[in-house]
Amino acid sequence: MIYTFSTWLLFFYFYCFLGWVWETCYVSVLKARWVNRGFMRGPFLPIYGSGAIVVLIFTLPFRTNAWLVFVVGMTSATLLEYFTGAAMEKMFHVRYWDYSRQRLNLNGHICVTSSLAWGCFSVILTLYGHTPVERFVTNMNENVLEIIVFVLTVYISIDMAESIREAVNLKEVLLGLEENSEDFRRLQKHIEVVSAFYGGEIKEKSEAGLRRINSALESGKEIYDRIGESSRNSKAAIMERISSARTKKEYGRMRSLLKRNPQATSKMHEEAFSRFVAFTGENTDE
Repeated sequence: MIYTFSTWLLFFYFYCFLGWVWETCYVSVLKARWVNRGFMRGPFLPIYGSGAIVVLIFTLPFRTNAWLVFVVGMTSATLLEYFTGAAMEKMFHVRYWDYSRQRLNLNGHICVTSSLAWGCFSVILTLYGHTPVERFVTNMNENVLEIIVFVLTVYISIDMAESIREAVNLKEVLLGLEENSEDFRRLQKHIEVVSAFYGGEIKEKSEAGLRRINSALESGKEIYDRIGESSRNSKAAIMERISSARTKKEYGRMRSLLKRNPQATSKMHEEAFSRFVAFTGENTDE
C-alpha cells in the first residue's frame, strides 16, 4: 500500500507517543518514581517514531518473512540510533542515553541488547502491530487526517524547538563551568610554582629569582581577580554563572531536562556535568 505524506506523519507521531508510553513506564518502574521520559517535554519520543518509520520503510517489502524483518529492522534501527546519539552528543555535549555500562557497546551509543530489542520490536511492529494502525489511519477521513496532522505538527515543532533551546542552554552552562575549572587549575599551578620557590626547592636568592617569583605571583593574582570572590566557593560559583546567564525559568527547564533523562551523562564535560548535577540535586546515576 502506498501511503501519503500525511499518513506517514501520523504514523510517526503515533509511534513517538507509543515509545514515550513504553519508556516512561519502564524507567518509572526502575526508578520507583514517575519519570516523564524523553528529550521533549510532551508525550513524544522522536527516536522511537523515527525508528518505527525507518523499520517500516525497510521491512514492509518482507512483511511475511519474520527472519528478514528481524535482521533488516535491527540493522536499520541500530544505525539510526547510533548516528542520532552521536549527532546529539556533538551538538549538545551531553548523552541523553548511554550504553557504556552495557556489554558489547559501541561508543556508548548502541549495544547488542538494544539492537536485539530493535529486532524483536521490528517483528512485532511489521508482522502484527502495524496492521491495525494502518487500517485505522487509512480509513480515516482525509480532511480529519490533515487537521490532526497539522495540529500535532505545530505542537511538536514548538516542543522540539523549546527542548533544543534547553539543551543548548545546558551546553553553555557546562562550557562556562569547564572554563571556571580551568581557571582554578591554572591558579593552582601558579601557586605550586611559587610554593616551590619559597619551599627551598629553588634556593635562588638573586635579583632574577625574585623577579620570577613576583611575576608568578602577579600572574596568579590576575587569574584570581578574574575568577572573582564568589568563585572561591564551588557551589557559589555555579549559582553565579547560572543566575547571571539564565533566568530562573530557563534554569528550571534545564533541571526538567535532566529529570526527563535520569541516565544522561557528558563525556566532554564530565567534571562540570557532575558539579551541575550535584548542585541541582538531580542524580542521574540513581
